[in-house]
This record gives sequence, structure tokens and C-alpha cells, in this order.
Amino acid sequence: MNTVLLVTPDDALRTRLLAVLDDYSAFVAQNDAEALKTLRLIDIDLILRDTAALPRGLAPFLARVKEVAPAALIVAVGGDDDADAADLTLPASFTQRELDGVLRHAADRLRLVRELAALRGAAAEPPAAPAAADEPWDSAALGRVLKEFTRAFAAGFDLPRALEMFLDAIGELVRPTRTALLLPDADEREYRVATHRGLAPQIVESVRLPAASGLARWLAAQGRPARIHDLTDAEIVRELKLLQGVLAVPMLAYGELVAILVVGQPVFGSAYGRRETETLFDLAAHLATAIRDIALHNQLAREKEFSERILAHMSSGVITIGRDQRVGNMNRRAEEILGLAAGDVVGQDLRVLPSPLGDMLFDALRSGRSVARTELQLALRGLWLEISTYPVRGEDQLPLGGVLVFEDLTAQKELLAQKRQAEQTQLLTRVVARIADEIKNPLVSINTFVELINERYDDPDFRKHFSSVVRRDVRRLVEVFEKLAGLVTEGELHFTTVDVHTVVDDVVTAIELSDDGLGKPLQLAVAREGEPLPVKVDVTQLRKALSYLIWYLTHSSPPEQARVAVSVTRHAEPDGTETARVLIASRTAAVAPDKLQRVFDPVEMVQESLIEVGPAVSQRLVEALGGQLRLRQGRNELAFLVALPLAAAP
Repeated sequence: MNTVLLVTPDDALRTRLLAVLDDYSAFVAQNDAEALKTLRLIDIDLILRDTAALPRGLAPFLARVKEVAPAALIVAVGGDDDADAADLTLPASFTQRELDGVLRHAADRLRLVRELAALRGAAAEPPAAPAAADEPWDSAALGRVLKEFTRAFAAGFDLPRALEMFLDAIGELVRPTRTALLLPDADEREYRVATHRGLAPQIVESVRLPAASGLARWLAAQGRPARIHDLTDAEIVRELKLLQGVLAVPMLAYGELVAILVVGQPVFGSAYGRRETETLFDLAAHLATAIRDIALHNQLAREKEFSERILAHMSSGVITIGRDQRVGNMNRRAEEILGLAAGDVVGQDLRVLPSPLGDMLFDALRSGRSVARTELQLALRGLWLEISTYPVRGEDQLPLGGVLVFEDLTAQKELLAQKRQAEQTQLLTRVVARIADEIKNPLVSINTFVELINERYDDPDFRKHFSSVVRRDVRRLVEVFEKLAGLVTEGELHFTTVDVHTVVDDVVTAIELSDDGLGKPLQLAVAREGEPLPVKVDVTQLRKALSYLIWYLTHSSPPEQARVAVSVTRHAEPDGTETARVLIASRTAAVAPDKLQRVFDPVEMVQESLIEVGPAVSQRLVEALGGQLRLRQGRNELAFLVALPLAAAP
């Protein structure tokens, strides 16, 4: 079963049915009159009639159909009273499964009827008449045909024009009543009429030949013309008759069925002779090659257009060169970024590109190396670009070309510069405010004592108190500026070899004798190994680094008491070297987890206080001395670990 006629004015029902009938040649009629007109023209296998939407009854229509097409099966769709008179019925609210069952039942019934008719026809078939002798070609007519045929090749890549000229040449050659040329669809699942001579519009619009069965499969497998009186398969004969033809010629190119030429009955005579069939086959083979080349050309043109559209809408600039070192492509974004017109660049030597873009493309072409995401600034308007280059390789070792892909980072760089400047301004503001806050109290006390010194200089208690307070406040001012200097400058380092125990003792002694104004008692314990641990450091800077860490832990402890433990040990590293480790730990210090994550970030910690910035300064000093400073946090302990490489004994 191949042809189906839908008789319904209901667009919704027609859409539902056509969605299932993709594999059939489906014809459509709005009413019974149009259906009968189609039946007189085309051999229909199955009729689906809407009994609900059509005003007239089903019985009169069935009687007319039996007169015009007695072999067609009729399916009544809907609830008409005469629906039982149809061959099959289908409810109006049919499901996909019910429709598939009706189609399968109808196909089985039609196959049995045709097999029975074929057996009866074979028994009553008279002996075949001897073939008529082939008449020679008229030389003048053949010359005109060949001239017409060569015009088809002169059509270039215009496929419709070439097909029209080919059918005109066939008409001049064999004088058929009808001709049709079928091409595969995009999925190559079925063949449809591309151009024709003398076919009815209903046939042209609706006929579909499946590629996997029937006539198309026979032609692809046999690779020779199919004459209707030589065919034994009833389905193939019906497909050929559906197109009102008596001869089907395969159009083969490189072993593939490119198209099908169907030729109708000749104007004079009953069949085509051997000479005519062979000539049609030869001409069809030549046109098949042309059709394949035209299809390939159109495919390449579409792919090129698609690629050009992709390049045109890319957010990145793209420039390509070939082996001739000339610019092959330049997309719209590249024009916008570089301020160059593609018409002035494409086809020119790569040296037309701003330096060093041409050099990078040349390197990708000659060396075959790829460069990924490299930032550079062009002399052209100071543009900042992020550039990637890669070669386009073929079968040869030498690349076919080079591709340059780049992004414009100029706006981002300017924005980052503005943001950095704003951050630096904010940081400077915070630092100045913090400095003012830190030195305000010491300066106030110093200023007060300076104002009173002339009046109370003779008071010994005043002089004693004055000297202790001023000494303490001056020391605090010096520490403030030392921390600030440690953040921004490295200073000159004076290395000397010293026992780390000695440095720790000096720091502990200085802290125990000092009064930093924290207002809390400090309990400082020291544990050490008996053997000396020589390190080559700047003693002054190491003292500062250790003291800042101790003061930070003290500051982070509660007001009642601060306990800090310092231990000095020797440690063997995995690489075979030995280090002196100074662990400064406290079980009373408590710091919020979010603050611990940024304890070594001076930009963040300077907002708290200048004591908070101490670990950041210590890390900078320790790393300048060749050591490492890490933070350790246990369940009940917060510690800083200073590791310094051991030196030879002095």
C-alpha cells in the first residue's frame, strides 16, 4: 500500500492523519467531488473519509467509488449511520494504536487481493509478442537533442535550470507523453518530483517514493532501467503507474542513486526500444554526475555561508592567513577592534596587520606552534588584546594556514586601573585614619606633659612619671611607623649568624620589661632545646617579627590574662635540610574564623588596628630573611610557626 486519499474539510483531523502518513503518498480532497476527481486520475489504495464533517451520507460516495476505483479500500472515520458499509471503520476519537491497526489491516488485505489477481493474470496471460526491431536514430534529430543536452551542462550550478533543459532534451529525443524527474529529500528517506512534463498537480505535490523499498530500492540495487512490461513485482509496477510512466531510468553517480527519471508512454508506439533505453540510461548517467557536483557545490556554499555567519557574529576578532601569507578572512568584530576595513585587509600580505599580530600569525604558520591566551598591548591606540593563535593542519606537515583569535581587553584594563586607583585611595584613607587614631593618644599625653614641664619640673614624682609615660608613648609611635615601613619597604638587611635561642631570649626579655599599654597581664613561657641552633638572619628584623606575633596573640586574649608559650626546636625537612622552628602559641587567644583567613592580608587587617597588621608585617620580614611563617589553629590553641634554615656554626 502506497497511496492514501484523505477526504475531509476538517483541518484538525487532516493534520492528525497526515502526521501518521509520512511514509505514504497522501492526497487530500475537501469533499466527495474532489475525491472522485482524484480517483479518476490516480490509482488510490486506501480512502479515509470523514463521515462526521461531510454533509452527505457515506452510501452514495461508496457507490461512486466502486464504479471509479473498485480495488480501493474505504475507511469510515467518524460516526455515520452508513459506516458499516465501508471496508473498515475508525472512531472519531481514534488513538495512534487504532490508526496503525487499520493501516496494517488494509495493507494485508490489499496484498492478498493483488496476489490473487496476479495469479489469475498469469494463468490467462497470452504469449508475449516479439519485440519490434529498433529503428535507427534520425541524425538531424539526434544532433538537436545532443545540442539541447549540452545546454543543460552549460547551466552551471543552477540545478532547476539544468533539470528543465534535460527534460526538454528528453522530450526531443523520445517524444514521451509525460516525464518526471525525482530527487531525494534532505534526509534521503524518500524521492519526490522535482520537475516534470505533463503530470497532474496532485501527483506532483503528493507522490512520495520510499528510498528503502519499491521502485527506488530496485533501481539502486539493479542499476539498470526498469521497463513496466519486464517488472514482476506488483508494488513496483504500481509506483511506476502512479507516476504515469512506463520506464524508470536510474541516475547513478559513483554507485549512488542520485535521481530517478520516469518516462511515460511514447506519443507513437507502445514501448521504448533497446536503443532508446540505452541512450536514456547514458544521458541520465552524465546528468547524475552533474547533479551530484551541483549538490556538492551548493553544500560547500551553504557551509561557507554558515561559517561566515558564525565568524560575523562572534564576540571575538578572527583573522586567518593561508600558505601564501595573505589574509584570508577578517570578521566584523576584528574590524571593530582594530579599526580596519576587511576590504582593505583581506587578500593583502600579513604585514598589513598591526604589529605584532602579523608576526604571531607567521610564527603559527611556519612553526606550527599554538599560543593560548596571551595578553599584550599594541602600539595601535594602546589597545590591550588577549590573543590566541593556532595553525590549521592538513595532511601535509606544513600547516595550511594560521588563525588569530583575539579579545579586546582595553576597557577591562581601564576599568581595573580605575578600580585599583580607587582601592589605593580608599586604602590610603583608611591607613591615614588608622595612623591618626593610633598616634592620637600618645601625642596627647606627650603634649600634656610638655605643657606642664615648665611649671612642675622641680617635682621629682612628676619628672619620674613624665619620663616613663613619654618613653612608653614614644616607643609606641616608633612601633607604628616601623610596622608601616615593614609593609611597604624591605630596607637594608644586615645578616649575621646567631643562635636563635639568643634572639628569642632578647625578645622575651624586652617584652617582659616593656609596658605596651594593653592593660592585661601577660604570662610568657619559653621551652627550648639544649643544643644551639645557628641561623643567618638580620637580628633586628627577626626580633621585630617575633615580637609582633607575641603582641598579636596577647591582644587577641581576654582582659583577665594572656598566656603565650614560645618553643624552639630543630626539625628535619623532607628535602634533607634542617630548620630551626620557633612556635609561638597561645591557649587564651581567640580570633574569628573569617579574620584568620585574612590575617596575613595587610589591606584587610589595617582596618582593625595596627596591632592586627602585625602578622602580615612578620610574614614579610621572615620571608625576607629566607624563612617561612605559617598559621596553625587547633581545638584550643592558636599558634604561629616560624621556620628558618640552619646555618653553619659561627
